Amino acid sequence: MHNEAAALPDRPAADRPAKDLAKDQAKDQAKPRRGALAWLDDNIEPVFMNIAYVAMVAIVFEQVVLRFVFKTQIAWSTSVAIYMFIWLTWLGASYNVKTRSHLAFSEIRTRLPYSGQFACLILDAVLWVSFAVVVIYYTSEQVVILHENFAIVPGTSDLMQWWFYLISPIGWSLIIFRALQNLWKDVRAYRRGEPFNLGSLSLDQ
Repeated sequence: MHNEAAALPDRPAADRPAKDLAKDQAKDQAKPRRGALAWLDDNIEPVFMNIAYVAMVAIVFEQVVLRFVFKTQIAWSTSVAIYMFIWLTWLGASYNVKTRSHLAFSEIRTRLPYSGQFACLILDAVLWVSFAVVVIYYTSEQVVILHENFAIVPGTSDLMQWWFYLISPIGWSLIIFRALQNLWKDVRAYRRGEPFNLGSLSLDQ
């Protein structure tokens, strides 16, 4: 029976011997995630997302109070709030790729055979990376143009726009990293015959 299972790498984890699966899972759990790199891997997007979100909410709240109570406003606040939303958007996109919480038609994928699921995950990575390369190319050009023209944030004298727009190529570079990171995990799962992480089904139900 064991020889037959070993000869069929296309079999899901449910058909593999429980003892083998337990050994593999124990190996993964035995490796502690410590150190600065592990912390960054777990928290880089959430930390900066929270900073951007708090800054955006604080600026909008301050603007509402100044307008309706004191009948005045800060000239740069509207622009900076929008920039914070851009940061929140691209960092959130990277985090969603990492956690696979984006729309992925998971209900359909779970009905596919094991190899079909793996093919979809490979396609995910190819599409993410391909699209990200295009976005990085054009948004980097935008950052360079803003830098060369010394474009400043309206209402300020020395706050440069390219500082904020830099998040576009950075955020999409993170998306590439997360897509390849997930692909590496999927390849490992496929080699072990383990079930794939197909993301949440909540958006598909």
